Amino acid sequence: MPARPAAAERARRIREERAAQRGRLLPQQRRVEEKRARRTARRSARKSAKSARKAARPVDRRFRVRRRVALTLLVLVLLSALGVGSWLLLARSGLADVETVEVTGTLTVSRDAVLGAAAVETGGPLVEVDTKAVAGRVARLPGVASVQVSRGWPHTVEIAVVERTAVALARTPQGVTLVDATGVAYQKAPEVPPALPMLGFGAVGPDDPSTRAALAVLEALPPDLRGQVTTIDVDNAATEPTVRLGLGERQVLFGSTERADRKIAVLVPLLTQEGSVYDVSSPELPTVTR
Repeated sequence: MPARPAAAERARRIREERAAQRGRLLPQQRRVEEKRARRTARRSARKSAKSARKAARPVDRRFRVRRRVALTLLVLVLLSALGVGSWLLLARSGLADVETVEVTGTLTVSRDAVLGAAAVETGGPLVEVDTKAVAGRVARLPGVASVQVSRGWPHTVEIAVVERTAVALARTPQGVTLVDATGVAYQKAPEVPPALPMLGFGAVGPDDPSTRAALAVLEALPPDLRGQVTTIDVDNAATEPTVRLGLGERQVLFGSTERADRKIAVLVPLLTQEGSVYDVSSPELPTVTR
């Protein structure tokens, strides 16, 4: 009988201790739950703000686009107004009228011929000068390779000419004619022609296969050897042009324009030998005929 009250007392103490422990744990659990609730509330607030930004973004983008377009149009209008005002000032005020026409780069081409072809009237507004049209007219002069026309503010039209340079001669219906490096027979040679190679074939021109082959070989020659060439003939023009060079009483069978550098390297020492015909058309087997 005495043991039962002791056991009951022990059970009661255990229940009390567990109740005390539960009492101590409840504040901690409440704090955890409060933290969890605050985190959930912050996540909800962030999601709501993000959704609000997304909803407002298209409106903001449209506003920015409209503002950018409006600013661009305003700038264009201002620039147009400024351009029109400047043009009216230059064209109608007389402050920038043409007073002089300057020509540079002419040696063999007459300056008067350039001025005549340019046909620029003095006294008119410099801004109204059609520089492209002036350049086109001057470029048609026989000895002109290229030309640039520009405005030299406030009163000058500037014409810069690049003349053609003769590298060969050709016989044409007009007589002996100068030929430039592009194959253009552009101007009748003077009564005493310059010491240039004579092209010994007709139909000289930039698109002529014989002309292209002859001038390609001539350009590849070293200057001292080029100066010795008196005639250039071309055979087999319809198939594969083969070039023959006349060096006074000597003749060089150069062949096609292929491997020109190799052929020239063989030809230069070969010409130190006595002979009348030097064949380098096959540079691996050059021959000299005496």
